[in-house]
Amino acid sequence: MKEWKEFENNEITHSMAHYLMAINELHRRQGYARVTDVARELEITPGSASVSIKTLKSRGWVEEDHNRFLKLAPEGEKLAHEITVNNRLMVQFLTEVLGLDPGQASIDACKVEHLVSSDARRKLLQFMHFIHEDRKPVKAFLRAWKDHRFDCPGPAECEVCEEHETCAIADDNLPAESKPATRQ
Repeated sequence: MKEWKEFENNEITHSMAHYLMAINELHRRQGYARVTDVARELEITPGSASVSIKTLKSRGWVEEDHNRFLKLAPEGEKLAHEITVNNRLMVQFLTEVLGLDPGQASIDACKVEHLVSSDARRKLLQFMHFIHEDRKPVKAFLRAWKDHRFDCPGPAECEVCEEHETCAIADDNLPAESKPATRQ
């Protein structure tokens, strides 16, 4: 189980992703971005923003001109675009397919938007296009998924939980209609 080490190989951190997206959004909205603008956008101190932006510049993702205006370098633009697409796809999937509340979907998407591989992004995009097709099999699938009632077989008979002897989704914080029906 060496997959967990892949997390450390991710070239961009959660924080870096938000800096890139903030610079991108500021350019879109007002045509420029300065360190102070980024700090205000992310609700952090200018000093913290300056330190982090220095790292982004050293990686070649952000450029600063002689007037101290920031812009995304081509690689930074590419990363910001990929992260934005990942976020949109995740929110769409979590709300439209899994039925999560939009607020929770946004929070969850934010947690993983910078970690999703290009292969996963491509497959998720294909899936989301598939479920938006106006075809009978797609509509039948979505109807069946929406109507599906999950009855948890209990940890002893669940291929996900069997090794741990505890249900992975048993949660006292779930609303009653979301709690799994367990068999004793």
